[in-house]
Amino acid sequence: MAISELSVDVERKPGSQVELRVEAPRAEVDAAINEALRRLAGRVRVPGFRPGKAPAAIVERAVGWDVVRQDTVEHLIPRLYERAIDQAGVDPVGEPQLDVATLEREQPLTFTVVVTVKPDVDLRDYQTISVPRTTTEVTDERVDEALEEVRRRHAELKEVDRPAQAGDVVRAVLTMRHGDEVLSGEDERERDVELDRETVLPEIVEGVIGMNAGEHREFEAKLPAEYPREELRGATVTIEVTVNAVRERELPPLDDSLAETDGHGTTLGELRDHYRDTLTRAAEEHDREKHESDVLTALRDHIRVDVPEAMVEREIQRQIDDLEFRLSSIGIPLDKYLELTGQTAEKLRGDRREPAVERVRLDLALDALASAEGLEVDESQVDRDAKRIAEGRRLTATQRHRLQDIARRDLLRRAAAERMMEIAGGDPEGFVEA
Repeated sequence: MAISELSVDVERKPGSQVELRVEAPRAEVDAAINEALRRLAGRVRVPGFRPGKAPAAIVERAVGWDVVRQDTVEHLIPRLYERAIDQAGVDPVGEPQLDVATLEREQPLTFTVVVTVKPDVDLRDYQTISVPRTTTEVTDERVDEALEEVRRRHAELKEVDRPAQAGDVVRAVLTMRHGDEVLSGEDERERDVELDRETVLPEIVEGVIGMNAGEHREFEAKLPAEYPREELRGATVTIEVTVNAVRERELPPLDDSLAETDGHGTTLGELRDHYRDTLTRAAEEHDREKHESDVLTALRDHIRVDVPEAMVEREIQRQIDDLEFRLSSIGIPLDKYLELTGQTAEKLRGDRREPAVERVRLDLALDALASAEGLEVDESQVDRDAKRIAEGRRLTATQRHRLQDIARRDLLRRAAAERMMEIAGGDPEGFVEA
């Protein structure tokens, strides 16, 4: 049966909501009822008939009209809803609120749906946004620091008979515990511990300084805010350390031989040039990333938009789902994480609210910019990205279509970000030195 167009009336409401009043034609409703009867025929036993072979009228008598009506509505309404929003040209961002009229044979089916949609975005005079670039100067002092690090890497360790001091490398057995959980050193193997506050927890360095070979010590330390396991950031841990040897570094001379040892040239001048180039490339990449971040922040803060609460809640939930997935990969349930960090689920959501609002504002800004600039993406790239995301997964046609939409959206946002960089970048020679 050819699918007829639905009757769809659209009414815009405050708060980025839309009400759709939808009517499906009688013929489509009757066809959906017959589909329901065929599905039910395969699930009920009717005496004298093989499963799925009983006539529709007998199936209906066996299960009752209410069951047929419910099955029809459950399967028909989702299809009608998708077609209605396509016809109306709206972009839902929240769960729909449905009110379905009673379904009857030989009658059209009507229902209303209220749904939050993407809000209108006022880009204002976005073409005037200008964000100065900065360039990080690679000074002789920075190159000197890099060469000192090279000397440290190639230093020889010499055992000394004195208490450990900053800069030494001790051979030690070090175990870190949080409650009953061993975070590191469970195998109790000896390892090198560098007494450098930049690379090792400062409290560990302070705890080991002053120890002699053969000495054992136990003390507490606080994990930093950037500790890899988010649930342990700021937690207090117990450190047990046994020092077996104290060694100091003997640095190689700063001359041509260092270049040969490091494998970058044959003279000190060539070695210096190599690390100046390396630092310059790193600085350029850092400056580029910072400029992009500054430009997108400027765009995000420039637009006018009323961000729907549904979009904020969806972004908060996405962030929490991502956290839960990462926690599950290391065997920690979300509720255990909340217990370890002294948080509640409400506080977790509250802490993520402001970042969620900022993320949604930026996404809306980029979508609006892509539309205003008439940006398009390569559909072959969309297909490649969607296939990459779907690799190894068995998906329905609807799921594959959804992945393509996601890939297309992400590519458009990337294109919009690049366009905004062109607009806001200004004169490439007008950089500001950092």
